[in-house]
Amino acid sequence: MPLFPTAPLRWRPIVSGAAVALLSVSASVSAQSGAIQSAPPSSGFEQDIRPFLSRYCVRCHGARKQKGGLALHTATGGFEDDAAAEQWIGILEKLTFGEMPPPKTRRQPKPLETARVVGWIKQRLEQTGAGEAYRKKLLAPEYGNWVNHDKLFSGEITTPPFSPSRLWRVSPQAFLRRGFPNARSPFTFVTPENGIRDYSVMSGVDQSTVQMILINARQVLEHRERRGDFARFADGQQTPPREELERTVRREFERIVGRHASDQERAKYLGFLEQNIEVGGNLAGLKTTITAMFLSPEATYRQELGLGPTDRHGRRMLSSDEAAHAIAYALTDRGPQHTEAIRKAQREGKLTKKQEVAKLVRAVLEQELGQGNWSHPKLPRIMRFFEEFFGFDRAESVFKDQQRVHKENIPQWNPSMLIYDARQIIEYHLERDRDVIAELLTTDRYFIAHPGDNDYAREFYEQTLAEVTDPGYVAAKVEERRASIDRNPDLKPKDRASQLDNVKKHAEWKVRRFREAAKAGMTAFPSFPYTRRSRGIGDLLYIEPYNLPPSGSHDLQIWAWPIEQPIDMPKEQRAGLLTHPAWLATYSLNEGNDPVRRGIWVREKLLAGVIQDVPPDVDAMVSNDPHKTLRERHEPLRAERCWACHRKINPLGEAFEMFDDWGRFRSQHYFDEEGKLVTRRDHVFKRMLEKGQLTTRAVDASGAITGSGDPEVDGPVKDAVEMMRRLGRSDRARQSFIRHLFRYFMGRNEMLSDSQTLIEAERAYLESDGSFRALVVSLLSSDSFLYRR
Repeated sequence: MPLFPTAPLRWRPIVSGAAVALLSVSASVSAQSGAIQSAPPSSGFEQDIRPFLSRYCVRCHGARKQKGGLALHTATGGFEDDAAAEQWIGILEKLTFGEMPPPKTRRQPKPLETARVVGWIKQRLEQTGAGEAYRKKLLAPEYGNWVNHDKLFSGEITTPPFSPSRLWRVSPQAFLRRGFPNARSPFTFVTPENGIRDYSVMSGVDQSTVQMILINARQVLEHRERRGDFARFADGQQTPPREELERTVRREFERIVGRHASDQERAKYLGFLEQNIEVGGNLAGLKTTITAMFLSPEATYRQELGLGPTDRHGRRMLSSDEAAHAIAYALTDRGPQHTEAIRKAQREGKLTKKQEVAKLVRAVLEQELGQGNWSHPKLPRIMRFFEEFFGFDRAESVFKDQQRVHKENIPQWNPSMLIYDARQIIEYHLERDRDVIAELLTTDRYFIAHPGDNDYAREFYEQTLAEVTDPGYVAAKVEERRASIDRNPDLKPKDRASQLDNVKKHAEWKVRRFREAAKAGMTAFPSFPYTRRSRGIGDLLYIEPYNLPPSGSHDLQIWAWPIEQPIDMPKEQRAGLLTHPAWLATYSLNEGNDPVRRGIWVREKLLAGVIQDVPPDVDAMVSNDPHKTLRERHEPLRAERCWACHRKINPLGEAFEMFDDWGRFRSQHYFDEEGKLVTRRDHVFKRMLEKGQLTTRAVDASGAITGSGDPEVDGPVKDAVEMMRRLGRSDRARQSFIRHLFRYFMGRNEMLSDSQTLIEAERAYLESDGSFRALVVSLLSSDSFLYRR
């Protein structure tokens, strides 16, 4: 029986490594918790806190009146017991949510005044050890905005940025890109789907994960054994010489871990292999050693401890090897050996200075961004950020009832195509690389049923046009199928004739469709195949959500499909990705719109705002009155208790009522003779319309922007298009976007000590005329990315 690592000598490297990993993750949690508001003390209780309470709070929480049973006129700033700490945590949350003082109160503190009090409370929580659960809660991605936005970008924080030392667990995508046959990722995210997912402190390795790793290892080894990979180690053969064992260890380590083994690691696994062979034989010994590699911390975690030099602030820079891995995984989901520029910089040790790191990141982006297969880009994590930020890639997961699809005149509900169209918009602006954030939030130029590459679109169209207009096209198609049929002698004559007839009819129809399109002055849609340069797009049947007339491959074309794209959409109907059908469908329900989730998205992602969790005693259901529009059914949420939170949500989300949940623009609601809302748009609807059985009411998509920090941005809006044109180019939306990109690359929430990193990133973006590449270079060469403590 092979010596699987159970004896102390053999198990120690693996167990101790796992323990180090877990301890490191715990240390990361602790370090990051303590640094959530890492900044020099800026105030004392008597200096700043008591005056703040006197000025803004004691009117409602003083000697005469004590709303909610809270008295602040006698507050001492003590955290001496749990009750006192809980009271301050309650004050902290009210200030963070903007609920104290109440918004209707005339006298409001300035943002930096509030930020100073919030910072003091968090600092006291840290100093006294109170509120441990609260501090850890703030590590989760949904609490990222709790670090005060105004203070982050104020410039007053001069603390040198850093990240806590950590071992960052391999992501599911990184595991899959290692290419193990028949293997399923043992790693999953525990973070919510509607946001940045890969957080270093949130993911660990539990028993179920270890069991899945063992299953994968067994399946991979069985597959490779059947393929003959281990023939040299077959039982009965002489044990390979030590040189060959060394080569095997080096090769298998690189295959499983994804990097070259150090001298120490090679020696460890070579000794382990030799002992296992001695006890269990060649093949079993080799398989046991490979299994141990699968289970090792090296295969499970990325090491980011800061093995480089220590600076005068006590920060340790990543070593050149650590930086190479950090950059590679930030952009590619793979180790540095898979990207020539990163591999070369790692080999030459040229990642010991910020300028060298910035130069490398810039080179990788210039060489590889936008390269690769449309479905397998070379820098997959770039597009994944936009998908996790906007969330439009989840449109397919929103169930839509097929009965509704037919009744509401959606000829083909194909959210995968809508998602593909949205990606083309992002790729287009990444290629142009100017004013990227604002363009993505405000553009009215879309790609529809297009491969995204105008040169390829024209090339393929002209090739198809030449084929279809050739006089011998129909006969050639028939002969092509005849040759295929001749290779199947078992096909019956009747079936043979039927197939040839069908091919002939289809070819004749295609010729007619191209002729009719030309006669109508339109470019015939050429039906793109699946190739390295394009996704398969069979017809124009799915385009109804754009308010465009659809047509299938067997219908005459109605819409004048343009070869050159993106195309201009009606300016009063579309403005950016939030008015794109893919985004609108994602943030909808089976039966209609979801203004609450849409409003929360805008508040959190573009306004860097925070929303309180729904209280446990609140029934979040909305009435289902068929006589009312969704906006009217949401009217009860304007009651005092609900409006405390929904005032931040509904005015933003209801602005999207200009669209239905399919993403179609609309200007009217229709009601039948009983006053019931009519959502169907099929032949029954048309008949009712013709008979005058329907009444109309204009869609109310009015809303309001609040909390942008800019009086020219805040205020009422007519609809979502006006909202996005105003908000999409605001400082707050740009800065909030940068905060989320920071979280994506750093794998954690911001700390106040990251202030200079964020300010420098915004400066790099603005000075480069809105270059997303400059933004990425700035973040991936920042102190927050390169230094550990």
